[in-house]
Amino acid sequence: MRRWAPLVLLLLAGCASHSLLPDEDRIRLERSLPGRTYYLRQAMYLGPFWSDESKRFLSANVPDEIPWVVNPAGVPLDPGEPEAIVPVGTRVRVVKIEFPTSFVVARRDPFLPRFYPWVYLEVEGRPRNPAPILLLRRELRSQAEVVEDLERYLSPDDLRPRLRSLPEEVLEAINEKRLVEGMPAEAVEMAWGIPEQKRFSPSPEGRVEEWIWPFERRRARIVGGRLVSWVGEAPRVPVTAP
Repeated sequence: MRRWAPLVLLLLAGCASHSLLPDEDRIRLERSLPGRTYYLRQAMYLGPFWSDESKRFLSANVPDEIPWVVNPAGVPLDPGEPEAIVPVGTRVRVVKIEFPTSFVVARRDPFLPRFYPWVYLEVEGRPRNPAPILLLRRELRSQAEVVEDLERYLSPDDLRPRLRSLPEEVLEAINEKRLVEGMPAEAVEMAWGIPEQKRFSPSPEGRVEEWIWPFERRRARIVGGRLVSWVGEAPRVPVTAP
């Protein structure tokens, strides 16, 4: 019996999670999410997944603005320059979701974002391989929080009717990850991704919102629900066909 002890310990370790998500919620999500269809809430960058050539990183924000991976010295590692932009509203299908159990983390390269949940997707108009990967937050505690975080980026409802109501120049700007004066607040998020901070203050013209993205490289000022000014810009790369 003793010769099986290391194997038993390894299997038990594989059931432990590196996140705060209970095992029963993890298993339920791993079974229920694959096969579901969603639509991108933001125009998203598609580019290298660090050193893993079998995958591609799908990100609404500028890929190097978040320290997903750091080296032993604590220096953030850049995933690589984005290669394309996938338009807002593009249909995607969940292939699988992979949570960072001890077993999964042990198999992942240490220079990949191994402590995050990985959502494997099929993206309409893009090859299935390399597999596009969407990363979720590490600190998710329940099935409801996972679904909420996933739906910050993926809408269960078709967004095309809403997108058709936007002016053509605004929709074009969104899909080029750039801003234009006067665009509605929701279009700013569609273009630049979800800001790290939102600060609010009243004014005679209406509520003032200051949106700030990671490292404060990019900022936007929104008054009365419309963009009035901004600082910084997002990388410009080719837009893929929807």
